[in-house]
Amino acid sequence: MNPYLTSLLDAISIDIDHLKNEYLSDNELTYLNEILKSEQDFELDFYTAEHGNNLECLLMFLSAHKRVIIDLMQGKGNNETLIHLYTSSIVSGSYGCFRFNLSKFRQTFVPSNEVITVYRIGRDTENQGNLGCSWATSIDGLKAYCDASSLSKSMLNFRPIFVATVDDSQVLFEGNKTEQELVLKPDFKYHMLDYLDEQLRINIGR
Repeated sequence: MNPYLTSLLDAISIDIDHLKNEYLSDNELTYLNEILKSEQDFELDFYTAEHGNNLECLLMFLSAHKRVIIDLMQGKGNNETLIHLYTSSIVSGSYGCFRFNLSKFRQTFVPSNEVITVYRIGRDTENQGNLGCSWATSIDGLKAYCDASSLSKSMLNFRPIFVATVDDSQVLFEGNKTEQELVLKPDFKYHMLDYLDEQLRINIGR
């Protein structure tokens, strides 16, 4: 990966290892490496849907947030800017997406020394050994997430839905307010973890 591209992805805290080793194919990575070699390249129209769905998702994200990303690379952004990117509507739950390196985000949530219950709709291959960090504080939050991601009931049939209890000190920051999203630390610990009860599960989705 060329130095400019590495610097760009690092500035916006995208998980480069996941991007290189799991998310993008060799062909997608080669194309990305060729089209973004400098700030001048980034200021051009580089979006394309012709080289794979995963690359298209990344290029759409970079194009939509170009001005914010340039500010971050010039040292003008802050933690709130990163949260704005993390909660972008382009990062949808309806398809596989790149990941952020949450170790680069500051903890802005102020804990109250409480144990809280949180809920998560996992990605297709997600399990108790590779949990994501974005959780909702209620079933209504999951419903809002489904609406925002256009997740139908049939799509949900293939997704695990988790419920967990955690100390609120494990919360890194608050995410999308409509989805009642809390983003947990990348190495978060839980007290209890289970799959959501079927009776509650049937009330989620469109």
